[in-house]
Amino acid sequence: MKFKNSFPLIIILILALIPIVRWFFMDPLSLRFFDLNSTTTSFGQITGLLGMILFSINLILSNRSRFFDKIFSGLHIFYDHHKWIGAVSFCFLLFHPLFLVVKYITVSVNSAAMFLLPGTNFAITMGIIALGAMIVLLVITLYLKIKYHIWRFSHKFMVGVFVFAILHTLLISSDISRDMFLRYYIFIFAFIGLAMGAYRSFFRIFFNKDFEFKVVKVNILNNSVAEIEIEPVDRKIEFRSGQFIFIRFVGVGISSEPHPFSIASNTGDDNLKIVIKSLGDYTSTINKVIKGMVAKVEGPFGSFYENNNSVKKEIWIAGGVGITPFLSMARSLGNINHNIDLYYCLKNPSEAVLLKELNAISVSNTKFRVITWYSEEKGFINADIIEKGSNGLKDGVVYICGPLPFMRILQSQFISKGVDKDNIHFEEFNFL
Repeated sequence: MKFKNSFPLIIILILALIPIVRWFFMDPLSLRFFDLNSTTTSFGQITGLLGMILFSINLILSNRSRFFDKIFSGLHIFYDHHKWIGAVSFCFLLFHPLFLVVKYITVSVNSAAMFLLPGTNFAITMGIIALGAMIVLLVITLYLKIKYHIWRFSHKFMVGVFVFAILHTLLISSDISRDMFLRYYIFIFAFIGLAMGAYRSFFRIFFNKDFEFKVVKVNILNNSVAEIEIEPVDRKIEFRSGQFIFIRFVGVGISSEPHPFSIASNTGDDNLKIVIKSLGDYTSTINKVIKGMVAKVEGPFGSFYENNNSVKKEIWIAGGVGITPFLSMARSLGNINHNIDLYYCLKNPSEAVLLKELNAISVSNTKFRVITWYSEEKGFINADIIEKGSNGLKDGVVYICGPLPFMRILQSQFISKGVDKDNIHFEEFNFL
């Protein structure tokens, strides 16, 4: 499992290092690292190559797909890698001009300043614009609290930034311009990255392959939670328990941006059910969803749950609306030869909108047990409580879904009790 999760990163690392290996054999290292100026220039070239190739790879990875979902063992892992690859590529691209400017500082501060500012050299100006625009976009992404749809819109400008970076790389006099292998290697990745980034940001709408559904039922469970059922217009979706979809409802007053929701349906159903709680800007408008409304669906994604009868015990822990994937898992239960304990964690009994159905499933399947936990009455649940309630954690596989802090705290508690990290699975949407 650990190798499987690391394999995509190993491939990315190899792809990033290939141009560096080529660069090392182009000239004698004694000339590359002869003095301070040659050494800093060499580091500037290395960081430029790494930054450009990783930027290209990250744009390729910007395309959400079931292929990437599968090879990264989950879309949340894929997006986490995507985020860190982007951060690393930015660091390399930032240090690229800082290393190169050293030789100008030895002449004068004014020369260094002129190098770092747009001027008459078109190729250098393109690079400075690309770096400056990237800094602005990353500040918006990392430090400004903006609405989701605005963040998504600003993220599309990364494609424009990359165009300036390509122009800089294409026109600047460098090792890339004098070596055919480097030139073709960098630009093949660059143009694939540009094409895929542009497709995802601007042109995907013209090649839309989303599944089309329509709303057939809106079941209001309480003041803030609703279960929405949609049926396929033409093609149905094949999915596994614990997977999720991106869905956008086509209607007045509802954002056209897709949002992720866990599937709550039985795996044998053609219709899809999702449970939505009014929490943020998007979900607060969900009361505008009505019967007959069109829903565009992308997916399914995720590898949260693997039904494995060879395990001795499963522990499911749901925090609030995090019950959704477990609802699908419970609805899809067949014959099992091991015990499953579901801890349904809520603030109070008024939130237990799905408890009646879960209890009915536990009656028909005696190896499935539902334990409710109300934090207003008993405080927050923890690994000690679960260990006691499930007669130990040994040989158990743990599944957690809920708010991110809820999942992280429980994960660390289980690990401290000796539960193998590979046996702790949790679904998270913090990447969206």
